[in-house]
Amino acid sequence: METKGIDNKKLFLENLFMIQLPIFEKTIEVFSSDDKLNSVLIGYEKKNYKSFKTLILNLMASPRVFRALGKKDFNTYSANLKSALTVIDLKWQKEFIKGNYYYIKAIAIANEERGRGIFRKLITPTLSYCNENNLPLILESNNQSNIPIYEHFGFKLVKTIEKEGIDLKQYCFIKYPCRII
Repeated sequence: METKGIDNKKLFLENLFMIQLPIFEKTIEVFSSDDKLNSVLIGYEKKNYKSFKTLILNLMASPRVFRALGKKDFNTYSANLKSALTVIDLKWQKEFIKGNYYYIKAIAIANEERGRGIFRKLITPTLSYCNENNLPLILESNNQSNIPIYEHFGFKLVKTIEKEGIDLKQYCFIKYPCRII
């Protein structure tokens, strides 16, 4: 949805990610399957998240994003995000979780890496951390085809959010920690 109308989506997303990477590294956790950053998991524990710092860093990066992505693509992306935010609920988890949790902001696996166990390699340390610290783990997807892989790793689809007239759904998942005896 966010890249609808952008000609070279792959290049656009690569540029956007590389501009946002320094912000991610200062505010949340970035795990990669290799040093080329072909496949990454980006997330944070709620109690450690600094939303104000993230906002300031994003505002400071906006001119770089605009220059790097170009006026047309930046405006298209901004309009797409505005439309998506009419559907996306960033606080849905409050209905299910009352305390701390770990939030997976993004999981991106390069096409050439798919089917090679990269998802497992990326998510296993986060699953272990959440189990060891008794933290629920949450994530969302806008891609229905991701549901089976998340369910395979123990996530439960707890809510689907959609808005009439917009071709976008937000699938909301929670994986509660396993009790280790």
